[in-house]
Amino acid sequence: MFILVQIDISQADIALFDDYEAQVLALVGNHRGTLIERLRSINGKSEVHLLHFPDAKALDAFRGDPARAALQELWLRCGASSSLIEVQRLSQPQPATVSL
Repeated sequence: MFILVQIDISQADIALFDDYEAQVLALVGNHRGTLIERLRSINGKSEVHLLHFPDAKALDAFRGDPARAALQELWLRCGASSSLIEVQRLSQPQPATVSL
């Protein structure tokens, strides 16, 4: 299952947000998840993450991880907000082409 996380960082303390994200994203693999892509808008006001988990049970385990819960105060202090939705792939990623 693919999860798209949309994050509003327009009012966030970016240093705190980056600290939180580094710690939380390090937990994804503990639950058989993969961070596929992390993108920040050019204006620095939003970020999106594309995550993959093999199933809902793995996602629930990640979301319920006590180490993640212990970071909740840092999340609240950073001032960001987020939403997540399950998405589906409509096309396969294209391999990069290399010109020599």
